[in-house]
Amino acid sequence: MVALAQRLFAPKRLGPSYPTLPVIDDGGQTNIPGIYAAGELAGTPLVRLGLNAGHDLIERLAAELQGDSSSDSDVLDVLIVGSGSSGLAASVAAKDKGLSYLTLEAAAFANTFVTMTKGKLLLAEPVDVPLRSRVWFEECHKEELLERWRAIRDDEDLNIREQEKVTSIKGQKGDFQVVTPEATYRCKRVLLCLGKAGNPRKLGVPGEKANADRIHHRLLDPDDHVDQDILIVGAGDVACEGAIALCEGGNRVTLSAIDKEFVYPKQRNIDRVRALEAEGKLRILLGSSVREFTESAAVVVQGEQELEIRYDHVFEMIGAELPIRFLRGAGIQLNTDWPRSRWVKMAALFVAVYSLYGLKSYGKPYTGFPFNQLIDEHTYKAALLGLFKVAYSPFAWLFSDAALADIYADKGFQQGYLYSGMYTIVMAVFGYQALMRWRTKASNPRYQTWRFATLIGFQTTFFLLVNVIGVQALSAKYAWRAWGLYQPFPLFFNTFFWWYEGDPGWIFWTFFLAGIFGTFVAIPLAARNNGKRFCTWVCGCGGLAETLGDRWRHLAAKGDRSRAWEFQGVVILAAAFLIGFVIVGMYETDAGRTPLWAIYNYIVDFWLVAVIPITLYPFFGGKVWCRYWCPLAAYNGLLSKLYGTLKITSNSKCITCAECSKYCQVGIDVMAFAKNQQPFDNSNSACIHCGICIDVCPMDVLQFENSNISAVKLIELGKPSGKAA
Repeated sequence: MVALAQRLFAPKRLGPSYPTLPVIDDGGQTNIPGIYAAGELAGTPLVRLGLNAGHDLIERLAAELQGDSSSDSDVLDVLIVGSGSSGLAASVAAKDKGLSYLTLEAAAFANTFVTMTKGKLLLAEPVDVPLRSRVWFEECHKEELLERWRAIRDDEDLNIREQEKVTSIKGQKGDFQVVTPEATYRCKRVLLCLGKAGNPRKLGVPGEKANADRIHHRLLDPDDHVDQDILIVGAGDVACEGAIALCEGGNRVTLSAIDKEFVYPKQRNIDRVRALEAEGKLRILLGSSVREFTESAAVVVQGEQELEIRYDHVFEMIGAELPIRFLRGAGIQLNTDWPRSRWVKMAALFVAVYSLYGLKSYGKPYTGFPFNQLIDEHTYKAALLGLFKVAYSPFAWLFSDAALADIYADKGFQQGYLYSGMYTIVMAVFGYQALMRWRTKASNPRYQTWRFATLIGFQTTFFLLVNVIGVQALSAKYAWRAWGLYQPFPLFFNTFFWWYEGDPGWIFWTFFLAGIFGTFVAIPLAARNNGKRFCTWVCGCGGLAETLGDRWRHLAAKGDRSRAWEFQGVVILAAAFLIGFVIVGMYETDAGRTPLWAIYNYIVDFWLVAVIPITLYPFFGGKVWCRYWCPLAAYNGLLSKLYGTLKITSNSKCITCAECSKYCQVGIDVMAFAKNQQPFDNSNSACIHCGICIDVCPMDVLQFENSNISAVKLIELGKPSGKAA
């Protein structure tokens, strides 16, 4: 319990899977109209994708700027900041389009590649994405890339100025002022193609500046260091790879890091440095920190020990960061920011969502507040009936006059029909948009096609079954119970509740036994081979999150603290079973006789299912309810954890681009599993098997695996081809 409490209230620590980046729209534009981001700044670290991003942005801007009637020769069409892959591609495209442009580089041209280790191999991934820029790029070592790109720069006479750092951006779309120490440039659009190479993190300890000539942040050539005392500070992949390279030169290498264990590196790097440690070639001081640099030694504290580590050179490899202060100074919103406007939007959306559910619940205590008091009952019923008759008109011809009279007299049915009708339309419209979004990214779109087809299909089928066919067969009094066939207990309680003397026996036993079958047979059977796919293939609650909420999936709460709060689902599951057995056992299915149900209904079915999670869609992604509170998701997860066979595995090609973690709607740090080739399933994560992490991976690292189903069968079921073992 103490450990859980520490995780629940620990300081927020996102880690490398969740970098701080500007908020941009689908067109690459930041919150400042006219300022765009591409490449690493936009979360696209791959060279090929960066080239495409820079090229595509200029293509769009060129079409937009053609309609600009301004003829001021002192105002550039576009100013490009940064000369990496995106900046170079943008420069070439701007010249091709006849735009007036200038590219400013704070350091050296293509500085990210200049500062890479000698002989660094650059992979031309993803190979299935065509290169749209005419800038050359194939798999090569950094030296060949620099030679070819420098030739392009010189032969094309590109307008690129090195060693000129942008200090601020002022103005507005159409007339920006970009300020450097040398000049102020006016431009219509700004394209930021910044990387991290020029912003390494520093320790900030005494002696760091005085000994700066021997303190480095990049290892350019290991061959420059032979028989030297080397101190490496850091415990990530770069630090480990640096240690591995330097141990080969007969150097005496010490690796110091504040981390108490290796968390961030790939497993192969961890294994290699541990092997070097065992061979006596590398000294590893985890849980240590550098206190001071003297002229000849670094003072390192580990626990209660104070050590003096001699050094000829120090490599501070503790990461790099984007120029956050510069971005904020330009007014650019970051994905970790919560400006006042965001709180205002959340409050406004809360009022709107609450009002929707409050009006839907008119006539019920508590949930109908304050509309029960504000609206006259006769006025509400008249307005509801009028709206219902219009919305129900496509189906009215199916029913007898007696059946229609029954429906027109039932306020609860009308409320439910209008709500479920709107819900179905929203799922269909936004589900189609989400399907088109992910089909374009998936190497094999069948999985997503089937997934969205079943989500929308189940919702549409049960909307028609319950509200059209069911009412004719069962009357409005019993038709609503068919929702329990779609969303079994403990998500849908009412299959077992509110049965009274005089209810037809065949109706009672049909739904009662169907409820038992769904909860205790169908769900447990499905969990074995499908894990929590119910949440993302079938369930209506999950369906709204996967359709309407899909556009915000990257905003899902991330980090260990966020994952610790997932225990709440199990608590609500226990409460659901307890209350269910109490009502069925003690009150003979009459939920109205126990306050336990009223409390549960108000807290869970009103606030936690509806109002709070839908309000939070645009702020924390769509899966807040499913991830934290849904008792059926918790039940499914526990079953899958016990005996489920579906998991996601990875190969050795992970480049730690973090795209998989970014788009996980239940906040799994997918990259942490992928880089170490560690499988994940419901025994170690809240995975709902939506498959999006597989689709967004540019290296085809991830795949579904099920020991009970052959690869051929997985493909037949619509799983991505080549994604099963």
